[in-house]
Amino acid sequence: MGSDPKWREVAMPALSAALSSGHTYFVPTELRPQWAQPLQTISGAWLHFTGGDPAASTGSLSTTGAHARMDTERFDPTNPGLLKYDRYYHVKMEDGRVFQLGPFKDVDYGHHLRERPQWAAQYSSNRASL
Repeated sequence: MGSDPKWREVAMPALSAALSSGHTYFVPTELRPQWAQPLQTISGAWLHFTGGDPAASTGSLSTTGAHARMDTERFDPTNPGLLKYDRYYHVKMEDGRVFQLGPFKDVDYGHHLRERPQWAAQYSSNRASL
């Protein structure tokens, strides 16, 4: 990612479904951001909700003020068994719009893995889905 990341407006159905829950959820394809829905290489997405009041101005958007973060898992079609993880931050505005920042490849559990992290596996059932 460049040195000056930009927030962009996205449709994020899952964000409104469970905002402020404080929980992590496996996000089914149909509730992922519209840009991610048609991508066949994305094999998982998890939202962690941190809550907070909606933002009043796009001038105040920051990762520390994000209402949620979404980690995506994608497989590499050229390297069987390799999983790549990226992180996106989401902020909901007072008027209902949602802004996203990312992808960030420097996630705390690793960008390139050979198996799904245990924390993600526990949220991959229907019980833990939105």
